[in-house]
Formats: sequence, C-alpha cells, structure tokens
Amino acid sequence: MIAPRALWLLCAACALGAAGCVGGEPAAALPARPVSDAGELTRGAALTVVTFFSAGCPSQKLHDARLVALARAYAPRGVRFVAIDSEADASAERDAAEAAARGYPFPLLVDPNGAWADRFGAGSSTETFVLDRDGRVRYRGGIDSDRTHASADAQLWLRDALDALLAGQAPPRAVTTPLGCAIRRR
Repeated sequence: MIAPRALWLLCAACALGAAGCVGGEPAAALPARPVSDAGELTRGAALTVVTFFSAGCPSQKLHDARLVALARAYAPRGVRFVAIDSEADASAERDAAEAAARGYPFPLLVDPNGAWADRFGAGSSTETFVLDRDGRVRYRGGIDSDRTHASADAQLWLRDALDALLAGQAPPRAVTTPLGCAIRRR
C-alpha cells in the first residue's frame, strides 16, 4: 500500500503548511505523524480518492473539471480527495500554481521520487484509487472512459464506484483502464 516514510513526510508537510502539499482546504485533515498503512490516511473519511497528477498531460486537463465537480459533490458525503504528483519534475511551487489555476478543492501532494506511485502501483496520470475506511483499495482505474475529448456519453467509472460504495455495494466495475499519460520518472 503506501510507504510509511513517504506518507509521513508528505502528511507532515501538509499539516505544517510547508512545501510538499499545495492547494485545497482538507490538508489539515491528513495525519501529521508517521503512518503504517493507508488506514491512517483514510481515518475520518467514508472513502478516500487518491488520483495521480501530471501538469502537462492533456488527459489530466480534460478530466480536471470532472474531478473538481466530483470532489465538491462528494465531500459532504464524507469522501476525501487527494491528488499526488509523482513525476520527476514535481515541485511545490509549480504544483501550487497548477492547483490554483485548476481550482482544486483538495490537496495536491508533491512526490518527485515516486514513492507513492510505486507503493500504489500507479503508472499514469489520472489513475485513481478509492480507499475505504480500512485503507483497502475498492476501485482502481480511470475517472471515466474519455481519453482526449469530453463526451456526454462517457462511462463515469469513478462516480459509479463512489455511488455504489457509499450505498454499501461493490462498484459495478472495480478495475478499469486509466487513460492518462505515463508518469515521467527519473
């Protein structure tokens, strides 16, 4: 699941308002001490959505509006959203500007060494994981079925997974194909 040392560093930065966590209001809700598993990241949230971010990916830009809308719609239902930039060129300064420009109502964590991507097994931007209260991955895949153009008839995989999980059911599709760009690593 999540590497304890990497999670501690990122969450401590968030809680202290330091570099490593930018954008969004829920940053203070993340733990500010070492954590041993994803269960601690998810404490207090019905579900936690972790999505991997890339500043230059066209698919990321395509999905920003849908991701922001989902975060706003599901926050009152106890769903926490977190974005992680695991690309080699990730920086707090750049990601702060990106989060503000994109209107993210959730934190964007900076992970230039890719520890979070490694631990989750994420390979592309917009690859998204939904964790339950116990830190178990309940959904893994894309935000929806659109790759390069937003379409009205897109299959809304993440939304459908959240609705099912909040209703106490299994997602209709627990694994889908993420449609973003490969995470650029060192």
